[in-house]
Amino acid sequence: MAQPSIVVRKSLERATLQYQEHLAEAEGYLAGRGIDLEAARSSALGVVRDPIPGHEHLNGRLAIPYMTPAGPVNMNFRCMQSHKCKDVGHPKYIMWSGLEVNLYNVSALHIAGSAIAVAEGEVDALSSTLAGIPCVGISGANKWQDHWGNIFEDFSRVYVWQEGDEAGKKFGDRLVQEVGAIRVPLPDSEDVNSIWLEQGQDALRARIRR
Repeated sequence: MAQPSIVVRKSLERATLQYQEHLAEAEGYLAGRGIDLEAARSSALGVVRDPIPGHEHLNGRLAIPYMTPAGPVNMNFRCMQSHKCKDVGHPKYIMWSGLEVNLYNVSALHIAGSAIAVAEGEVDALSSTLAGIPCVGISGANKWQDHWGNIFEDFSRVYVWQEGDEAGKKFGDRLVQEVGAIRVPLPDSEDVNSIWLEQGQDALRARIRR
């Protein structure tokens, strides 16, 4: 898998540090998803203000860097407005342009022990990990990369948080096929973050034990 060039890596590092300075602007948005500022800082989240060149159209979005031990290798940007993004003509998420797809929250791979979970979306992966279920995230149900299967070979159990819509079921099917994942079905219209927020970590853990 190709790595970002030195120039891009420096841009990612600069953006991560610069946007972290404005994280407090997202405090209310994150609190509404059960994520406090301490957890957000540990994940290097930020808000796009004083955007680096080329990011002017991302102003005001939540910046979600894909951190590795060597630094950020990608970044996703989420709209934090309460509107439906489709209704106003822009996507909810915009990935850093020109980069390959990466796994989010790869640090979970090193703390997971013998079991790891996989979720669709960064916020869900973070919520699962905060609930004590180490989890990596994929930025979309159709973004799975074949070579990722090798990453999960050393785990005795791989759980996939399967959302109730058609895309979620296909996502679950793919993980079962590729890595022998154990499905963890979620109710319709629910995701990991909504259960974490409304019912707490015990409710998520109970689903893993079923």
